[in-house]
Order: sequence, then structure tokens, then C-alpha cells
Amino acid sequence: MSVKISRKSTKMEGKNLFVSIAVMLCFCLGSFAKAQPLMRELISDSNTVPASPLQSQSQLCKLDLSEELFSGVKAACREDLDRRRCCPVLSAWFYAAYAHSALRVIPAPPPSALSSIQPSEPLDNQKCANSLQDSLQRRNVYVGQINETCDTVLCFCGIRLHQISSLECPAAFNISAAGEVKPTAAVKDLEHKCRASSYSGCTQCLGALQKLKGGGKNGTQKVRNGENGRLSKMLNEDCQLMGLTWLLARNKTAYIPTVSAVLRALMYSGQPLTES
Repeated sequence: MSVKISRKSTKMEGKNLFVSIAVMLCFCLGSFAKAQPLMRELISDSNTVPASPLQSQSQLCKLDLSEELFSGVKAACREDLDRRRCCPVLSAWFYAAYAHSALRVIPAPPPSALSSIQPSEPLDNQKCANSLQDSLQRRNVYVGQINETCDTVLCFCGIRLHQISSLECPAAFNISAAGEVKPTAAVKDLEHKCRASSYSGCTQCLGALQKLKGGGKNGTQKVRNGENGRLSKMLNEDCQLMGLTWLLARNKTAYIPTVSAVLRALMYSGQPLTES
């Protein structure tokens, strides 16, 4: 019995150490995230995101852009580019713009002769990044760039979008046979724990995100030979980001400040914001 208690204690200490380091960085981003005006948005009574086919990957990336996005990015990503100030805000707004598309289930393509030869085309992050940057420039919002070969979205900030069809997050979402994405109680809890962008609000949000874990269909991680805890961390982070994306789809105006602060805390607590 003493051995079991010791292992549990060690596990909890490690978890608490990560959260403690991360929350120390939460409140530093508040002024950047709140640069845009806050307008109350109506929240749907339904917790279910209906499934509908996305446009073909060969078409332009569909983003839900708003005046808040343009003003928020303009305030955070000035010509004198600062990763700590720009990247968390840019990431949050990019996730918000793609949120509804990210939470739609894409039907599997019918089998064909070509599909047996060619792998399915992944989400084209470059296409989405180009679409965002073109829209910003049309609004005279020019984001700084460190050099000609490194763009701000993908290279400098390392932002990667995800689509829920490509992830397995049983602790976060259930996908019905009809293709409806239903959040679990752990994700719904984020609505309350991530509402405030204060230090305590960011702390609560980070703690709630720890309950979202990736894995197989039975809730267990599948680790191949030669792979280590890095794969598990990547899966967990992808599911946590999808949980934050769900919040932004519900009410981007209300949750942008907290999501920006949480992303900054994750970036600078030794955890990568995204993995390509």
C-alpha cells in the first residue's frame, strides 16, 4: 500500500509542478488580449455541433473573420515583432476563425483506385495561413516578419490547425454515428473554468485542460515500438487545443482573452504550442 501511495504522490507532484509553472505566466498577457473591444455574443443552447461536409481541400480555406480579429492582431503583432506578445493572440484568433470548420466531421471519401495509391490529403495549413494573411493585408493590417523566408503564422509562431476528424480525444469529445460532435463533461466544464482571464481564471482553465487527454478509441494511448512520452504529449496537447477551439466556437469574444493567456502560459512553460 505504501508503494502505491508513493507513486500516486509522485505523479500528482509532477502534474502540480507543470500547472504551477504555467499559471505564473497567465496574467502577463491580459493587456494584449483585451486590446479589442468586448461585445457580448449569444451562446447557442445546444452543446452539439451539427455535422456538415466541408468544402474541398483544393478550395480556399474557409475562415470566419471579424473586425475583432483584425483589431486584436493589429494591436498584438506590430512591426517590431515580439513572439511573446504576438503569437498567443495570433494563435487564439486563428483558432477562432477556423473553429467551426475544425469541429465539423468530414465524411471519409469513397474508396477508389487512386485512394489506394495516394494518401489522403492532410489539412493544408499553408493555404489557411495564406488566406489569413491576405485578409489581414486587405484590411491594412500588416504583421511583422523576421525575414522573407519565415512567415509569421507557420514559421515564426509555429501555429498548426487541426481538424477533429483526424484526432482521437475520447475524454473530450464523442462523435456519434451520424457524425455529430458532442463535448464531454470535461469540455463543458471549460465554459466555467475558462471564463475569466484573470490570474485565478487562467489557473482554473489550465487545471481543467489537464482532464482532456488524447488516446485510442477505448481511451488508451497506443505507443509503437521506439516511441516515448513525446507522442503522448503531442496527442494530449492536440486534444487540449481542440477543447479551447470548442470554447472559441461557442463564444470567441468571451473566451479570447483567457485562451490567449493560456496559450502563452503553455508556450513559455516548456510545452510547445503546437507540433508540426
